[in-house]
Amino acid sequence: MNSPTFLQRFALCARIIVMCSAGMLLTSTLQAQLGMGGVDSRFLLIFDTSSAMKARVPATQYAVERLFFSMMNGQLQSGDTIGVWTFDRTLRKGGFPLQGWLPQNAAMIASNITNFVRLQHYSKRTGFDILMPQVNGLVQNSERLTVLIFCDGDGAIKGTPYDNAINSVFKQSESALKKADQTFVVVLRAQFGQYTGYTVNSSAIGVNFPDFPPLPQPPQPIAPAKTNLPPPPPPTPVVTAPPLVIVGTNVGTNLLPTVPARSVLSNPPLVKVELNLPPVESLSTPTNASSTNATPPKMAETQTNAPASSEENSGLSRDGALAIGAVLLAVAVVVIIIALVRSRRRGRGSLITRSMK
Repeated sequence: MNSPTFLQRFALCARIIVMCSAGMLLTSTLQAQLGMGGVDSRFLLIFDTSSAMKARVPATQYAVERLFFSMMNGQLQSGDTIGVWTFDRTLRKGGFPLQGWLPQNAAMIASNITNFVRLQHYSKRTGFDILMPQVNGLVQNSERLTVLIFCDGDGAIKGTPYDNAINSVFKQSESALKKADQTFVVVLRAQFGQYTGYTVNSSAIGVNFPDFPPLPQPPQPIAPAKTNLPPPPPPTPVVTAPPLVIVGTNVGTNLLPTVPARSVLSNPPLVKVELNLPPVESLSTPTNASSTNATPPKMAETQTNAPASSEENSGLSRDGALAIGAVLLAVAVVVIIIALVRSRRRGRGSLITRSMK
């Protein structure tokens, strides 16, 4: 009893080791395909849980392990999502949580899915009529979608461009796969809402994936239409004056000194003029010595209140001022002489008059 259990555990460990090794070997292929990134890629595994599939559970589990062993033939990329549905006459979604693909988690994801398949309740018959409308709706909302349907081939698929071809294969191979307890694996691929390819496979042989068409190229910029209009004139050159450079002291510091206003005295001092004239000799007579010796009265010093002309206030030069002063001095001398002569004439009488006195 212990030997079969040991062999089963050994086989399971061997498969896990092989799957991990395959994940490491296919990493380079995966990274090469990552260059096609930028597109959301989904994988959906749908398991038929009709009563006819109960005997085919081991074959289904083996097919799942081999798919993840080969990383879906190198189609899986990091970040792709993996979903699981089940159906018979009823469609069940959400029984298995959505998985994000990572190569290092290949063994764990494969083990979880095979255990999930083993624990399902198998009854009723296959019902593609309840399944395909849901698949078509998912196709319309996916950028890239790969659908794998594990089924017994009982019934007919409707709603794809490949219905007739798929149903024809079901009829031809259904009895042979039923005897061998093998399952059909139908692969449908769609891109941007349109089916792009299909394959019908046997779990005993393996699964082939149709290629996706190349992704559409981004729109190229539209070149402007050529016209016969003359080319626009070149822009007017802008002349820029060189900057002003001032070397030395600041502008406005080398100004001329301010000339102070000339001061004018309001009350200039009086000028004292002294006349030193020689005395005039009087005529002497022998009879009157006192008369003859009488000296004419001495002229008092003449002062004038005329203000001296200020050289600063006059427009005359120094030589002009001296000339005017000399003229005034000569006129004064003449006036004095005339006054002396006239006074002398008044003092002199006739000779008889003087003798009587």
